[in-house]
Amino acid sequence: MLDDGKDVFLEIEVKGAMQVREKVPDGLFIFLTPPDLMELRQRLVNRGTDDLDVINMRMQTAVEEIEMMQNYDYAVVNDEVSEAAEKIKTIIRAERWRVKRFLPDYKKQLGELK
Repeated sequence: MLDDGKDVFLEIEVKGAMQVREKVPDGLFIFLTPPDLMELRQRLVNRGTDDLDVINMRMQTAVEEIEMMQNYDYAVVNDEVSEAAEKIKTIIRAERWRVKRFLPDYKKQLGELK
């Protein structure tokens, strides 16, 4: 799909994202983060689907993942789904116009003119 110029979206954990980054270093990596850790804990508690041990394990995983945020290109706070989606769309639009995406084609064209 990438070779056809199509965007590919993967919703994956941070370990998987780092594996993808190794294979696709020019990919765009966006980290979705909760507004803050207390908000995340409250969301998990309010769901009422997990016991305290599961919530604590999920919080520990969240901390470990947030520590990996530095390996991403952007971070989007997932407070309101529609707002987070708009932020992601804005990032993608801007990324499409980066010079590094145009430069190889133009260098090739310049080489053909010489």
